[in-house]
Amino acid sequence: MLNRRSFIQWAGAAAAAAVTPAGLAETREMLPARAIPSSGELLPVIGMGNSNAFRAGDMALSRQVIERFQSYGSRYIDCIGPSRFVVAEVARDLELGDRAFLGTYFDLSDEATARDDADRILGLAGKSSLDLVNGFTEQAIPQWDAFRRWKAEGRTRHIGVARHNQRYYESTMKLMKTGSVDVIQINYSLLEPEADQRILPMAADLGVAVTINRPFINGRYFQVVKGKTLPDWASEFDCASWAQFSLKFILSHPAVTCVLTETANPKHAVDNLGAGYGRLPDAATRNKMLELVRSWA
Repeated sequence: MLNRRSFIQWAGAAAAAAVTPAGLAETREMLPARAIPSSGELLPVIGMGNSNAFRAGDMALSRQVIERFQSYGSRYIDCIGPSRFVVAEVARDLELGDRAFLGTYFDLSDEATARDDADRILGLAGKSSLDLVNGFTEQAIPQWDAFRRWKAEGRTRHIGVARHNQRYYESTMKLMKTGSVDVIQINYSLLEPEADQRILPMAADLGVAVTINRPFINGRYFQVVKGKTLPDWASEFDCASWAQFSLKFILSHPAVTCVLTETANPKHAVDNLGAGYGRLPDAATRNKMLELVRSWA
């Protein structure tokens, strides 16, 4: 899967990412950040997915986890359905303002209801504009003019599409070809590496930011590596855990802007955040990582 161009890109990305020593997240250095090409806005490389704390409406735990991510400079919080309102309320209580980058989802087939929900989120979070509005590709394709209208009106600063399975890559690429997609969210990991064949190169060529979901395949990755010893050579790219092994593989792809991790456990949050620091694997090491995990899968 690695060609000459990819090798050169990955080598450059790995060198650029060596921003802190191997002290990981306990250094309390702010996370490295990468730009959304269409706006130039910077996103720290590790973000928050739709945590079970958000889904359960647990305000205290949601606040604790968000505060932990914020303490390392992480901004991106991805939330859907009722979770959006939980996150917006926590953002208001913590007075995060623009320190929080909220990625939310809308079905614009009922645009009046969607606008009401958007206004409620903005009111709760104390924002004048949404940061990122996502659609799911099959819905978003016929609704794309409405998404673009929201951006033109200033209701949102970025528009994007999100999916979690390679069967949606074709529809996602169709939307990217319109030239108006700011961000895509897709699955990509050691157990699901197919995105590096077509969709990630296209995003890089078109200047579309990429956020990654399912870095641990809803926990299946940890079942694969359970009981296994982290290889000694993982220290060559400042990797201290199996969670970081997956996240650093993902972040070493130059098309990736940010990885979204879902956790309601502050200790796991710190481990995940640690993947954003230090060196990243080069192309040869990436292949070695793939071969190792595939031998167990």
